Amino acid sequence: MASIFGVGIARINPVACFNRLCKVSKNHNVVQVALMTRVADQTSSQTNKPPPYPYWEKEWRGLDRYTDPMVYRFDDNTRLLVVDGPPAMGKTKVCEKIAAEFGLLYMPPPTHDQLYIDQYGCDFRTLDPYLPRIAKTFDLPRFLENPKDQRTALFQEHYFLMRLDQYMNAVLHILSTGQGVVLNRCVYSDIVFTEAMSKAGYLSTIVQNHYMTMRNVGLHPFPRPHAIIYLDAPVKVVQDKIKQRGRPEEVKSTLFSTKFLTDLEQAYKEKYLKYMSDHTHILAYDWSKEADLNGITDDINKLNLDDYSTDMLRDWVFNSREDAALLREFIDQERIDLYLNMLKACDALVTDDLFLSPDENYAEEKAIKEHFPSQRYTPGFNPKFGDKVLNKEEEKTLTFCRQTVGDYVNSDFVKPK
Repeated sequence: MASIFGVGIARINPVACFNRLCKVSKNHNVVQVALMTRVADQTSSQTNKPPPYPYWEKEWRGLDRYTDPMVYRFDDNTRLLVVDGPPAMGKTKVCEKIAAEFGLLYMPPPTHDQLYIDQYGCDFRTLDPYLPRIAKTFDLPRFLENPKDQRTALFQEHYFLMRLDQYMNAVLHILSTGQGVVLNRCVYSDIVFTEAMSKAGYLSTIVQNHYMTMRNVGLHPFPRPHAIIYLDAPVKVVQDKIKQRGRPEEVKSTLFSTKFLTDLEQAYKEKYLKYMSDHTHILAYDWSKEADLNGITDDINKLNLDDYSTDMLRDWVFNSREDAALLREFIDQERIDLYLNMLKACDALVTDDLFLSPDENYAEEKAIKEHFPSQRYTPGFNPKFGDKVLNKEEEKTLTFCRQTVGDYVNSDFVKPK
């Protein structure tokens, strides 16, 4: 099979020992063939490419599969990178450095504001006084206050769905524009929190089985990242960094106990990194004390992201241009069907922690109808909020679970409303 990326790049081996992660040695023997190109070193051949396909506002229709110059947008930087690690490690700063260095799009992690605040600025959390307890919203501060709450199961499922939604947008962005993407955590590492939460007793066995079923169905169609940058630190250091960050809901929470963070670290290294290392390059760093960010970009620059002679990166190998186009079309047009397939696969795993009863559903619908006028019409067709609805097509959406998305805030060609 031929890669859609036609340039070879030097190889640097990922860290092999996951019980003692450390920075990749700069003395490793590397034969350089081609590298990801820093913005400062890009040539006109890399900057003078076909303009990005405006996927954020336009459907990718059947004829585009054959006429759009998709592969001519790809270059050495058409990659998907992930920065991961325990809480409070400074992942945002590392993501921003990588994005700036290589001209990638940084997609900040999804938040509950995207889940609960619609495009008119109306917040579902204002409905809580009118809802039964299980139907009330449950965001990150509320979870940190009481991780044993019954709604924790739905909280974790929502995070999985938001991260899956964002991951699809990341792949769609890459295939539609040729610009690489860097993510702050990703849907593949979401499993480490489910593992730690289950060991802490916050999630039941049936909820865990439900989560794994959705994960297995939901992740199947998508390529895994080209590289993961993992910021490691001992549990005591993580706890100190959480205190230094000073977010009251985190400092006061009982969640970040030594046991929970130890289980989280173990899950990272055994359930996530060990599995991903067969498919994805791993760069792991001891981040007990913040190191030189240039060292990370230097190591990324040495990765062989075009060696498809082994199973490594095989997800990014397509039989033809049409196969890559089909993946892009699937994400653009069939994400709702994928979500429905995930739910269908979980039909036998019904639990009160994840599904509302008919009475609770009725109470929620009644509250929305009486107290939430922005949801009485399809988004973009609400005359009460000034929408012009005559001769208007339904607006393009890039989400199946969030009210709004913040995945494109750093892009110079996606203009927020």
